[in-house]
Amino acid sequence: MENGLAEVEEVMKRLEKNNKFSDRYGVAPKNETSRLLADMRNLEGSLPDIETPKNLDELFISEAKRRVSGEAFYLEQLLEGAEYSFDQVMKIFGIPQQDIDELKPWLEQNKEKTEQAIGRLFSKREMAGYELPLSLDVPNVRRQSEEFAAANIHKYHRVIGRFLEGLTNVGEFLRDINATATDSDRSYFNTITNTLAISVPGICFSTEDGTLHLREGELIRIYGHEGMGHALNSVFTKAQKLPDFLKTCSSLAVAAQESVAQFYETRLLIDLKDSLQLQKRLGIEHKFDAIYQEHEDTEQLEEYKRKMFQYGITVLADRALGEMNDPLTLRRKIDILNQISLSRIYAVNLVNKYRYSFDSEGNLDSGLVAELRYCARPVERALDEFRKVGIKYEGEGRNKIDSTLLKGFWTPIGFVEHARVSAANGNGH
Repeated sequence: MENGLAEVEEVMKRLEKNNKFSDRYGVAPKNETSRLLADMRNLEGSLPDIETPKNLDELFISEAKRRVSGEAFYLEQLLEGAEYSFDQVMKIFGIPQQDIDELKPWLEQNKEKTEQAIGRLFSKREMAGYELPLSLDVPNVRRQSEEFAAANIHKYHRVIGRFLEGLTNVGEFLRDINATATDSDRSYFNTITNTLAISVPGICFSTEDGTLHLREGELIRIYGHEGMGHALNSVFTKAQKLPDFLKTCSSLAVAAQESVAQFYETRLLIDLKDSLQLQKRLGIEHKFDAIYQEHEDTEQLEEYKRKMFQYGITVLADRALGEMNDPLTLRRKIDILNQISLSRIYAVNLVNKYRYSFDSEGNLDSGLVAELRYCARPVERALDEFRKVGIKYEGEGRNKIDSTLLKGFWTPIGFVEHARVSAANGNGH
């Protein structure tokens, strides 16, 4: 098995060089890409099929085969313009059929709850017009905004970091993360510099009198998602003894990474809810209930929109509904989506937007189908593996679970297998 992993590591290094060249020049080196694809397919065939890994060696080989297979899929598309069916894409990305099947029932059960959340958000946002965007193009406003944001980011990073150090062993790795402000509209984590860059316009706003204000709830959400999720996942993984391919980001692993980030985004709010002392240290104890409720309502709405889009993809891809551009087929798809859509215009827009996103064989664009990897629920399944052996998310159990969830970059299936092996071994290492 060690030889098999060595071959995987070698081919992945070649792939990384190939991808960097393609990114730089916008074209793949044809001969090298052809050789690389052939070698990857041969390697895929030589690696054993391990349905249920029982130890780390088997786990690494099992995941290596999925990674090689998935990366070869991308090379085939790049080199040959290969076309893939819905089921083939599902298999390549390891998207559990159960998660696809559960989309519609979840939407049906949560439509009314989501509409109630929208009502609460609307009633609380009646003064939103007085929240003015920051004029970051004005030098003095930009300077003041950056200083204001940076001070609050530093405070939250310091206070929450110390709190988490006392709560879970992985919390100490937050020391390796530099939290700072960025003028970008999006917050992100730079894996090279270990910098957690939090968006100034995302967490700050001004009022008509020019006073700067902090969106505490959004700062907490971002810190949980980008800091406890993506950032800790990255720095903790770097420090672990793992095959290199599990320490390298891949589009095949982003679904599990995003699932981890969403988990810790919610987990931080729960930790805050359970600690009045932490709320006081942040100075938000008087408004935390409102922050928590807004997060709950916002996440309910965002999850509904995510799942609605994912379910929409399955409807668009359903060839049993008729010929892809037949007007009757289009109407049929719109009617199906309207049954659970929050707005009738959503179904019309979605179907019309992607009505021509089909290949010559009638398959929905594989890149669009690949978005379904985000409906996979690897963290929930991983937590179930720990529950099965009596490990709870508290005390030493939390240490074990956190060190498993944040260790490595896995495909959704590999992520759950890792949890199963860790749980069976009684530890997260």
